[in-house]
Amino acid sequence: VLYKNTKDDRFVNKTEIMGKLFLIKDRITKYDWVLTSETKNIGVYTCYKATYTRQEERTHMNVENGEVTEKKEKVDVVTTAWYTPAIPVSNGPSNYSGLPGLILEVKEGNRTMICSEIVLNPGEKILIEEPKKGKKVTQAEYTKIMDKKSKEMMEQFKTRKSKGNNVEIQIRG
Repeated sequence: VLYKNTKDDRFVNKTEIMGKLFLIKDRITKYDWVLTSETKNIGVYTCYKATYTRQEERTHMNVENGEVTEKKEKVDVVTTAWYTPAIPVSNGPSNYSGLPGLILEVKEGNRTMICSEIVLNPGEKILIEEPKKGKKVTQAEYTKIMDKKSKEMMEQFKTRKSKGNNVEIQIRG
């Protein structure tokens, strides 16, 4: 469950790791969007393209005949967003925001999120409540916990003796 409070510039993300509930509470990320003049229509809205590039380290592990090899590489990840100034709300799906209009589509790697319905001025008031249950952590603390769990999983695979089976693990930061 993701809750964003744009007025206070913060978010709360309720998530679970291996049966343990966490509340990630932090500031909304500021993206260095590059705005373009490229347009496309999404539904009845004219949308403009914006991109954001970040670098992440990826770890590839390969277990072949009991031998473990690990390779790290840095890759550029490009996020493409399509936003419409016709809806002057600087928000979008997931943690994306910061453009001069509502983000209707986001593509990052092979993951795409598309807005399928917009309801402006609904007849009934919608109550959005902030999640309350879970261990409170910042995004940085949560990332460290995830890294630790990932390393534990890698160590489990390293200690397994393989008999001709190949296993490849990719961890993306």
